[in-house]
Amino acid sequence: MLKRILFCLIINLCLVGTLSAANNRSRTMTDSLRVVRDSLQQSNPEILAIKPIGRYDRGILNYRFVPKGYRMFGITASYSNYDSFDSKMYNLMEDVNYNGKTVRVNPFAGYFYRDNLMIGVKLGYSQTNVQLDNLSLVIDDLDFSLSNMKYTETLYSGTIFHRSYVGLDAGKRFGLFNETNLAFSTGNSNFSRQVDGEPYVTQTAVTQIRLGINPGVCVFIMENVAAEFSLGVAGLTYRKEKQTINDIDSGSRRNSGANFKINLFNIYIGVTVCL
Repeated sequence: MLKRILFCLIINLCLVGTLSAANNRSRTMTDSLRVVRDSLQQSNPEILAIKPIGRYDRGILNYRFVPKGYRMFGITASYSNYDSFDSKMYNLMEDVNYNGKTVRVNPFAGYFYRDNLMIGVKLGYSQTNVQLDNLSLVIDDLDFSLSNMKYTETLYSGTIFHRSYVGLDAGKRFGLFNETNLAFSTGNSNFSRQVDGEPYVTQTAVTQIRLGINPGVCVFIMENVAAEFSLGVAGLTYRKEKQTINDIDSGSRRNSGANFKINLFNIYIGVTVCL
């Protein structure tokens, strides 16, 4: 019995010693990492300090991409074109003939209140045009066709945004950014069609508020000129619409939603100038 008690005590002492040694080793490694990071920041002032998350230091180096006090001016634009050749439902559709396009232009200006951190405003213009000349849909016993339909939408927007950059190299040429924006949009749309040979025109007044997240890539192609690419990956949207048909009041509706996926209709390519 005494031998068993002594054996358990020895095992417990060994386990306690092993755990304390591991903790001391991890602390030493963490301290050494912090010393290395501190020495790097002292030797290269272009490396910005990143606060560790809890006890973890990810080892990411954030170079000074754009210094505090700089102003950025730029413009982003996108163009989408789609027609009947892009359709993937030819087995259900016959005599398909449609085309459409969407154009977006967004000039913006911002100020870097800290290194790699910017706040700014953005104006926007968006126009969508869709023309459906003919469409025949056949599903078992269901057979119907549509023709001579046209949809247009024009939106104007104002946006407040915040960007945080991460410099990837000491040459200040390549960087990543994440943009959080709050946008207010207003505009109108028109939907015209033929019903029993009579023209019907539905006019819609649109008001929309959107909170979005747009990550992107920025590359300085000249000393003060950069090209950037961004896309929308998440957003919260509230939209209000008021419709009239042939200049007669019809009604209104409200809808809201969340989107947490890549939006192919929210891709921007632009040019910026930093001064």
